[in-house]
Amino acid sequence: MSVYALIMAGGEGRRFWPLSSKDNPKQFLQLIDEGSLIRNTFDRISGLIKKENIFVVTTKDYAQKTAKHLPELNKKNILAEPEGKNTGPCIYYGSKVISDLDKDAVVVVLPADHAIAYKRKYLSTLKYAIRISCEDMSGGEYPLVTLGIKPTRPDTGYGYIKQSEQIFESGGFSAYRVSSFTEKPDLKNAKKYLKNGNYCWNSGIFIWKASAILSEFYSFYPHWEKYSDYNFSNNSDLGKYYKKVESGPVDKMILEKSKNTLVIPARFGWSDIGTWLSLDQYMRKNLSENIIRGNVHTLDTLGSMIISKDKPIITIGIKDIVVVDSDQGILVINKNDSQQIKKLIEKLSSK
Repeated sequence: MSVYALIMAGGEGRRFWPLSSKDNPKQFLQLIDEGSLIRNTFDRISGLIKKENIFVVTTKDYAQKTAKHLPELNKKNILAEPEGKNTGPCIYYGSKVISDLDKDAVVVVLPADHAIAYKRKYLSTLKYAIRISCEDMSGGEYPLVTLGIKPTRPDTGYGYIKQSEQIFESGGFSAYRVSSFTEKPDLKNAKKYLKNGNYCWNSGIFIWKASAILSEFYSFYPHWEKYSDYNFSNNSDLGKYYKKVESGPVDKMILEKSKNTLVIPARFGWSDIGTWLSLDQYMRKNLSENIIRGNVHTLDTLGSMIISKDKPIITIGIKDIVVVDSDQGILVINKNDSQQIKKLIEKLSSK
């Protein structure tokens, strides 16, 4: 059994306008550490998985940019989608490529744009998940493992996973059968989930045998079996697949339906860096702190994030505001409204 990584890096990150754009999406931005988000993801996982076993699925528009950020990655390991159709088709594509190389492969699926505070805890959790993914559930069926993040606040921007009975336990880790998924609840339910204690945030990090996830695709979508004969290194076969296949997130397509989905609750300082608010919450040390980059001067300013590219920015008497200057434009927004940016950018793009 060999372990492979499949990094998903095809999104545009519209909620991070104006730093993120179609030409330079979020995964290529340097938001936290010295490297870009995709660079940091690659570096973290390369401590556990051999570099030759790391694959990246992105769109054809970002293949060259991916290669520039990850120059040591073999070009054959950059899988370019003809078009984006959400995580279901993306994960099937990557898992089939890996399975064709190694029928007994275990695949660690990772979004390219996450932040992790505690690398050692992160890697030890992945090691446990890899081991659990090889446990026979019954009759040769193997689990589909997802990492759940123990919530620290009633966040309405994340999906939630409810756990039921414990299936495995060792070394301080436990794996539970998944009872249900809930996508971005309202504040009332988010508070209820936090108090209940049996809910985790859905991290979007998955671990499974390649054969297990492919088998589940064929079980729930029997017409997909025709794709098992496709050679995805052939542009013609890949193009036909993306033209025919239905789009959808892997959570709804497979994980919510499978009886073999397990969740491992984890704590390793995680954020999906999905919005300016989530970046603010990840970086913030206290409620009154201002997070500042560039030529910024403040007076009577509390709890704000202010980023200047070139121009000096002066703020007086504001609280909980995000101000970002870039070549794309200037953003001024209450950080609690940062989920709305995507809607506005999509509206402006349509014009």
